[in-house]
Amino acid sequence: MLRTMLATVAGLLLATDVNGQEAFEGATLVSPLNSSDSFLIDMNGATIKTWHGADRPASIAYLLPDGSMVRPCKVSGGEFQGGGVGGRIQKLDAADNLLWDFTFANYDYQQHHDIEPLPNGNVLLIAWERKTRQEAIAAGRQGISGEMWPTLIVEIEPDGATGGEVVWEWHLWDHLVQDADPTKDNYGVVADHPELLDINAGAVGGGSPVSGDWVHANAIDYNEDLDQIVFSSRSLNEIYVIDHSTTTAEAAGHTGGNSGMGGDILYRWGNPQIYDRGSAADQYFHVVHGVNWIDPGLPGAGHLLAFNNGDRAGTLNDYSTVAEIVTPRDENGHYTIVPGEAFGPAAPWWTYGDAGTFYAGATQCGAFRLPNGNTLISAAQSGYVFEVSEEGTTVWDYDHPANVPRAPRYWIPDLADHVELAACLAGPEEELTSGCEIFDYECDGDVDLADFKRFQRVLGWYTGP
Repeated sequence: MLRTMLATVAGLLLATDVNGQEAFEGATLVSPLNSSDSFLIDMNGATIKTWHGADRPASIAYLLPDGSMVRPCKVSGGEFQGGGVGGRIQKLDAADNLLWDFTFANYDYQQHHDIEPLPNGNVLLIAWERKTRQEAIAAGRQGISGEMWPTLIVEIEPDGATGGEVVWEWHLWDHLVQDADPTKDNYGVVADHPELLDINAGAVGGGSPVSGDWVHANAIDYNEDLDQIVFSSRSLNEIYVIDHSTTTAEAAGHTGGNSGMGGDILYRWGNPQIYDRGSAADQYFHVVHGVNWIDPGLPGAGHLLAFNNGDRAGTLNDYSTVAEIVTPRDENGHYTIVPGEAFGPAAPWWTYGDAGTFYAGATQCGAFRLPNGNTLISAAQSGYVFEVSEEGTTVWDYDHPANVPRAPRYWIPDLADHVELAACLAGPEEELTSGCEIFDYECDGDVDLADFKRFQRVLGWYTGP
């Protein structure tokens, strides 16, 4: 496990700038699984602000442009049990006042793991959806002895203090294929349908108590430019991209939306044997978490980042990596795949970690790109958050005594005081106009990272991720 020289402050291990290289300054949002609190820390590990939630988090919290914070957490008395169980979403303002307290949990479904705040003020969430053993058999699942809980993704429009309306939904159950039972409507050649998921892939349930968890989606992210959603599957060792531009009716089918494919899988990567276009030798992910798009204006913008926990078979060959993936797309923005072959690329564009570097365990982890090209990584089980350069040098770290699923960094510690600047903070490679002056401090006609660092010092920190 990675460790550097750390100092103890107020019961926590102090964040440090190590190796004499430059970390990207900002405020990091930490939501340890053993606490109902989420808090921002500065570059020295000191707490800037604390929000007090109702219960332990299901995954990470997110800071919003108005200084409020939104977080998923565990609901009392939920019907579903499993890793990352949640069911409740809370939004608290910058002064820690509760603004929204919404429950998405009943007998038929329950939120778990991650959420994604959208630009329109709505929230995307991942949920389990209950299917009985009889329903699973009717859909072609073989050898199942209990329930099956496929992934459900919904968009919630907040309504008042506790309400919320489902304004868009996507059911994995609508996008299945199987080659075991020709009497079923979804019968087909799995390799001919990379846009569908084989209902017989992977195991169902397990653990204690026994559940119907199948895909075990653990992270969700939204790309506004593409109007697409990506999520990662721990159990199937893949990441999936779907179209959000559809109506709910189109999302249930195979046509419509910007892609013309309805709710079918637009792109997948990490384990092509799941759709019969590869073998175990082609599997890259061995437990994957935390997938997200690199934001516009940041190095690698539009690429995907994912944390490969590296929980391989056996006990002596486990190691973790962070992978940056360049998705293959044509001139129209559609994902490309060669007939009979797996989705590219053949290998990640950039990776951090290899055998002997570090192993973060098999639970929630993740990574986020920073404007200077560094990457902020969370090794969840150990509570270790660290920043590495493109070359793989650790330049900053923070150690917490409890599990920290993921910890995003923001470049303005109190956004409520800087709302008027939000439109100007688009990223280091974009022209920062939007009603404000152009911050070209070098007067070279290019707003670049050098100007951006000056902008930080003069006016405050950039808002991200």
